[in-house]
Amino acid sequence: MKKLLTLILSTSACLSIAEPYRSYDVEPVYININTGIATGYSFTNNYTNSTGQPSGASTNNYSLGANVGYNFNQYFAIEAGYNQLWLAANPTNSSGQVGVEDIAVKGTIPLGNVFSIYGRIGLGGYQNVSATSGGSFANNLGALYGAGAEWNLSRNWSLRAEDWSVTGLGQNIIQFGAQLSF
Repeated sequence: MKKLLTLILSTSACLSIAEPYRSYDVEPVYININTGIATGYSFTNNYTNSTGQPSGASTNNYSLGANVGYNFNQYFAIEAGYNQLWLAANPTNSSGQVGVEDIAVKGTIPLGNVFSIYGRIGLGGYQNVSATSGGSFANNLGALYGAGAEWNLSRNWSLRAEDWSVTGLGQNIIQFGAQLSF
């Protein structure tokens, strides 16, 4: 995924520089809402069990998030967002939540008027909340990376699919959603 992300971002940067004065028919501000699944290891993978081994369990859990962004042109945008991950299936059969705040640059390659692919790279901060340890918190910061596709339904509405993660989080998030541009 990192090679694909590098290709998307470098291509969109080159396209943005190659045509800086062309007027594009793109709305500058957008908001999107996404839902999906988080796959990976539970929030307990940073803890150790009684034998000193790392503890953690695979998860298939829910995510809900939103982003707000600004399009500088049809190739380049900056955005910030928040995602809430509900994680279960840890070794004690309890559940936990992870809140992820992020800021990223987004490079888009239009493949026609209806379909485009994009890549995002930035910073993601996350906070693990463990129900099994009496609400202990750990603040973390990692590199956010992701890639996705967007289907334009109209000038203002589009559908999205994205796969993203933050280094150190232990989760791969696959989300689907809708975007409103204005």
